[in-house]
Amino acid sequence: MAEWITKKNARVVALQMPEGLKVYCQKILEDLETKTKVKCIIMADSCYGACDLSSDFDKFADVLVHFGHAEIPSMRVKENILFVEAEIRVDYSPLLPKLLPKLKRSIGLVTTVQHINCLPFLRSWLLDNDKQVFVGKGGTRLKYEGQLLGCDISAATSIEDKVEQFLYFGSGDFHPLALAIQTKKPVIVVDPIAQEVRELKDLADRVLRQRHGAIARASNAKKFLILVSTKSGQNRINLAFSLRQLAIDNGRKADIVLMNEFDPDSLLPLEADAYVSTACPRLAVDDFLRYSKPMLTPLEMEITLGLRKWSEYELDQIDS
Repeated sequence: MAEWITKKNARVVALQMPEGLKVYCQKILEDLETKTKVKCIIMADSCYGACDLSSDFDKFADVLVHFGHAEIPSMRVKENILFVEAEIRVDYSPLLPKLLPKLKRSIGLVTTVQHINCLPFLRSWLLDNDKQVFVGKGGTRLKYEGQLLGCDISAATSIEDKVEQFLYFGSGDFHPLALAIQTKKPVIVVDPIAQEVRELKDLADRVLRQRHGAIARASNAKKFLILVSTKSGQNRINLAFSLRQLAIDNGRKADIVLMNEFDPDSLLPLEADAYVSTACPRLAVDDFLRYSKPMLTPLEMEITLGLRKWSEYELDQIDS
């Protein structure tokens, strides 16, 4: 990192990182300034992933160092941006004996970039325990085989016809939840942070009920607000215009709203019966309670308009 900064002849370096890493930000700043003699500034706005690069850092700095995530290959990223991936190193060996009785014969192995370094060992351990192991190659948003994003589980769907279940190694529920809903295959979570092994069937059922409820609440909506993110890796403005036309074609009204940080209070002055998020798929699933109106995904809007059936339901994904 210091060598890259020096080669760029940078005088001012902007540092960006997600909430979980910000506690280390000032120590990193101090080390960088000592090693490179540059000035560093901290980008303190929320940062949720590689899709969430600061758009205006170059008004104040020569380069941006983005910590914690792998680059999204399909994004056009400026040459003055460096991605520094974060690895989480935790002893998860006590979890393996708990895991073994829950495993079927053929397994799809997936994780996030923070744990991608663990996949070779896990694959070898599964093979040693007489399991068939598949690690899929995803689409153009994914840097590594077996890697999942909250908006892209194509590394898993590329192998779903070969496996009986998926093994997700990582923390949180959204990534494995998308797996369970999309593939309808059993998902086992090995969470090295919480130090637990868990299954997701009950959670997936509960989330599907929540989503069905949101669709039902929006079924009589006469006016939609279609929300578009200005974040470089989440912007789907063309999709938003298509959804607006669908609403009009089906006798409804719709307006398009641009936002960087989605905030329910900012929407209060605007007339709407339901919202449709074209940004990060997690917004509708994780943050729906923050909004006074139903928050839908694009596919859920199509179900609301009668253009799709509930039996075709899947979570939203960003594929480019």
